[in-house]
Amino acid sequence: MGKIIIAIVAVLLFSLPLSCMSLLTDSYGASKEAESIKYPSSLIHSFIEGCYVVFKDVKFKSDTIWTTDMKEICGCVMDGIREEVTLDEFINDWSRKLTPEQESMTEMFGMLCTEQIIKEKLRNQKDPA
Repeated sequence: MGKIIIAIVAVLLFSLPLSCMSLLTDSYGASKEAESIKYPSSLIHSFIEGCYVVFKDVKFKSDTIWTTDMKEICGCVMDGIREEVTLDEFINDWSRKLTPEQESMTEMFGMLCTEQIIKEKLRNQKDPA
């Protein structure tokens, strides 16, 4: 699981320069919390698409989850990273080989998000309303 997330981050980092070119630096009065999770939408989209491609290529839990579930997991991982890592830190510190702390963080988010999506899917199957 951790190697998959690391591969996803690597794919994202290749697309990072293009994403950052479109980043606006003005906050327009955003709260400090909102500012801490502000990533350009192109970066978020690139991460989710790259993550999905890696999941699909390695057939991650393909017997358990659907394509849309994989994208939800990828979005959840990105949300977790955005909450813990500022955009500047992500650009400056995550562009090289991941540190053990970064690997641990991505593995944790990957496991939590996968578990969350699977539980949600099972709950929806039990309650068709």
